[in-house]
Amino acid sequence: MRAAVYLRISSDPSGQQLGVARQREDCVRLCKQRKWTPIEYVDNDVGASNGKRRPAYEKMLADITDGQIGAVVAWDLDRLHRRPIELERFMDLADTRKLALATVSGDVDLSTAQGRLTARLKGAVARHEIEHKSDRQRRAGRQAAEMGRPRWKHAFGYLAGPNGPEPDPATAPLVKQAYAAILAGASFGDICKEWDATGVRTINGKRWTQPQLSNFLRKPRNAGLRTYQADPHRATKDDVVGKGSWTPLVDEATFWAAQAVLDAPGRAPGRRVCAATS
Repeated sequence: MRAAVYLRISSDPSGQQLGVARQREDCVRLCKQRKWTPIEYVDNDVGASNGKRRPAYEKMLADITDGQIGAVVAWDLDRLHRRPIELERFMDLADTRKLALATVSGDVDLSTAQGRLTARLKGAVARHEIEHKSDRQRRAGRQAAEMGRPRWKHAFGYLAGPNGPEPDPATAPLVKQAYAAILAGASFGDICKEWDATGVRTINGKRWTQPQLSNFLRKPRNAGLRTYQADPHRATKDDVVGKGSWTPLVDEATFWAAQAVLDAPGRAPGRRVCAATS
């Protein structure tokens, strides 16, 4: 019998698929014990809980529907599903196609009420773990914000110091000058043309564009302010949870005065690169 070996790891920052390799070894061994022919379906670096498409999983379901697969093998049930709606769909398909389900941690007979209950209970526990983890992460993020810890490592106007970001002697004064220029009536084009003429580049070494400059000047971090879950392009005072642990490049009064100017009608930036004129 052909068995779908479903392999998934939700996070693979190294790109080496080590988690999938470990799952594969155990699942293939289980197939050999059952004398099943393993057919692999691999979703690497794709979570089962966030609703994103899992191409290999969807292909597996299609092959089951077409009668090409008679069994499914996974390392554990949470490798297959962490959302109840997916589990119910899978169980309906398993019932229709008389599908066998085996996991390294033990078989689940979906043809029985007890087996379906076991699958649902495991799914509920897995879902709870995800939601609990999400709650912890949100609380930790809020706490870090309230303590003033920066979320960023590299930013224009700063250099990495031994104790955190430090103002860059070369670019920090330019930031302060840019806010002053905005308050004096300068346009985004005026500022980035001047920067282009003097060789000022973004942290990625590229020419400044008007939208980039607009977004940059809206960042409360320039005033040493820490926000939490703010709109990255238009933070308000209500988004500020405290002062950051880094040195500001501009004072708060100047920053918020500049925001009022930037929010004025007709201040939307153009899209082109501001090249210096000869």
